[in-house]
Amino acid sequence: MKDNNFDFNKTIIDVVEMIRLADDLDTNIIDRLYMSLDKVMTDYQSTSFIPKLLAYDLLVLHDNLEGSLKFYSGKDSEYISEVNSKVSEYIEKILLS
Repeated sequence: MKDNNFDFNKTIIDVVEMIRLADDLDTNIIDRLYMSLDKVMTDYQSTSFIPKLLAYDLLVLHDNLEGSLKFYSGKDSEYISEVNSKVSEYIEKILLS
């Protein structure tokens, strides 16, 4: 996963920047996030330990999605809420499986 850590970190940064800068919600970035989370889940779901950096990345992503729910409205809020729920499911599977 070491080579993929950079890709995962970059994807997290892209998502957080998009949310914090209140850019248009780019579904391509979110799709890339889901693909990255699928890879992480596959790599770490059956292990007892995950790297600290990965745990931190997941925490940053979750916190930013939770925080953004207060600032978006309408369809954007609904979309972020759906993304947040899906990311929470991924995190649960990665950390608790």
